[in-house]
Amino acid sequence: MKIQDLFERDIHRPINGVVKADQLDESSVWQELDEFVVTRELTRHINDLVATLLTSIESGASAADTNGIWVSGFFGSGKSHLIKVLSYLIENEEHAHNGEHKKAVDFFADKLADTMLFADLKKVVAASTDTILFNIDSKADHSTGRDALLQVFLKVLNEKQGYSGDHPHIAHMERHLDAEGRLAVFHAAFEREAGEPWCQGRSKIRPLRRSKTRPVGDGAKVLL
Repeated sequence: MKIQDLFERDIHRPINGVVKADQLDESSVWQELDEFVVTRELTRHINDLVATLLTSIESGASAADTNGIWVSGFFGSGKSHLIKVLSYLIENEEHAHNGEHKKAVDFFADKLADTMLFADLKKVVAASTDTILFNIDSKADHSTGRDALLQVFLKVLNEKQGYSGDHPHIAHMERHLDAEGRLAVFHAAFEREAGEPWCQGRSKIRPLRRSKTRPVGDGAKVLL
C-alpha cells in the first residue's frame, strides 16, 4: 500500500494556499465548504455565535439593536477562512459541483457532532440574510482622512445593491430613482440614447461643478 492510499481524499487535488474574499467561483466555494474542519474549540465559538444570532432573530431585534462580532487570532490561524465560510452559511445558497447540489448548511451536517447545535444553525440560516464579504485593502483607494474607512464600506454597500461603487454621487441618484420606482425606466432611456447599458456608461460620467459668474465690465459676465 502506498502512503497516498491512506488518505480519504486525493492528495493531488488542487488546494488553495490562501483563502481570498473575492475568489467565489463554484469550485473554490465547494472545496472551502467541503473541506472546512470544525475543531472542538471552534465548535464552542460557533455555538456562541449561533446562540447570539438566534436570540436576535427570535426577539425581532432591528439592525440598529444588533452588535458586531470581532474575530481575532494570530496570523495564519484561519480567520479569513472562518469568516468566509460563515458568510456562505448565513446566506445559505445552493452550490453545485460535478452534478451534486448542496445548500451551504448541509455541509455541516456531519461536521457538528452536537445535533442540537446543527438544528439551531439551520434556524439561523433559514432567515433571509445578505452578506458583504470583501478585503478592505483591495477596495480602498488609499485616500487619507477620518472618513477613508467609511468610504470603503459605502463603496461595497453600493456595489452590493447594484449601484455605482466608484462614484457615490451617482449611487445617490440611482438610489433615489430606485426608491421612486423609476430606475428601470432610466436604464432603458439611457441605453436608448447612449447605445450602451447604464452599468457600462455610468463610469464615464463626471459631476458638473456649480457654475459661477464673474463680472468683467460693461455688464458682461464670464462663466466659470
